[in-house]
Amino acid sequence: MPRMDKKSLALLCALSLPVHSASAEQAISDVNNNASNYVDNNVLQLAAEMNSLVEESVFLDIEYFQKRQIMVGEYGRILVRSSAATAWVQARVPVQTTITAVDFVDDKVAWAVGHQGVILKTIDGGHNWIKVFDGLQLTGLLKTSLEQQIVILTAQFELAEAEGVIAGDNVDQDSIDEDALDELEMQLDDAIYKLEDLTANAGIEISFFDVRFTTSDYGLVVGAYGAMLETKDAGNSWQYIGYQVPNPEGFHLNAITTDADNNIYVVGEAGLAMVASRSEAGNKWRALDIDYTGSLFGIDVNGSTLYSYGLRGNMFASQDQGDTWQHLNTGVTNHIFSADWLNSTELLLVGAGGLKLVYNGKTFSNISTSNQRIDITAVKVVDDNVLTTGLRGWQTSSKNELVQGGLK
Repeated sequence: MPRMDKKSLALLCALSLPVHSASAEQAISDVNNNASNYVDNNVLQLAAEMNSLVEESVFLDIEYFQKRQIMVGEYGRILVRSSAATAWVQARVPVQTTITAVDFVDDKVAWAVGHQGVILKTIDGGHNWIKVFDGLQLTGLLKTSLEQQIVILTAQFELAEAEGVIAGDNVDQDSIDEDALDELEMQLDDAIYKLEDLTANAGIEISFFDVRFTTSDYGLVVGAYGAMLETKDAGNSWQYIGYQVPNPEGFHLNAITTDADNNIYVVGEAGLAMVASRSEAGNKWRALDIDYTGSLFGIDVNGSTLYSYGLRGNMFASQDQGDTWQHLNTGVTNHIFSADWLNSTELLLVGAGGLKLVYNGKTFSNISTSNQRIDITAVKVVDDNVLTTGLRGWQTSSKNELVQGGLK
């Protein structure tokens, strides 16, 4: 199955360790000297152009805090408004790369991520953004993280190998875990290969697909090829932790959510799902078994129930924090890209071909309109309004219009 993520699919339809470490600074210097050919349009250096037709652009995510709303999309275009009753205003954005996701911390602070390893921040509610991180710095983090992994894995392998020798001297071969030793050797070889294969453009080639701040200080960013970044100081520094989570194949990570117990859930391609329990000692990640090999584009929580959805209308539910999952028959084969709660019991799912699907916990109602087949990339329910983004801009409707046969 081809590697696919929500943001890439939407665009195809439309078009086709701390940052300040010494090794990171050297890597950044190397990248600056070699990346100009790759970033040939200077999308990381040029500000997004102000455009009178910006509302008709491709948008990939929508978020809100209280009444304030932000939409993000292609060419660095970000729109903001203070309420549903006010007009959209194009924000000032320092890059022209595609922005894929946005997350509010409060009414003033929000974070956004996108292609070329971009991380943006606003402190005025979305009107002005600054670039705090990009793919040029990401290469340095990748290098530092791989070096650390090699040190750790080498020590683990040497210890396991030494224990095996001792066991052999005592003729206690049953105590040798050959499979574990082989697995450590494979992981070590893989890390060494990745480090040797690392290029100056490695970070620029990675797109971020989602961002979530659980507090004003702690945030996670996930993306292509298993990329995962963590900050504990409000984005002043970032650590690459993609090699520390249960994703040895480096599958794309597409979405993040949290539950009331401060568990953090991440889903991605090839049915990948994992959860981390927050603690003072840091996150402890473990893999979840959804028993599915297709891409998952989103995950949502309602009380004690988790819902994950993705490729070809596949959707799954868990009521035990991801330990077991039930496949739900949605009755559709459209890709599901996004979802939001209409109320405490009804979930509105949207996706490819103008899909609009309502799930009440027992049955699915397909309310898609026959005359609208444009992909819907995101949905948010704000008060009595349903706001969607897609490949031709944005649309808004009242909840009542759902009863009348679908969103206009």
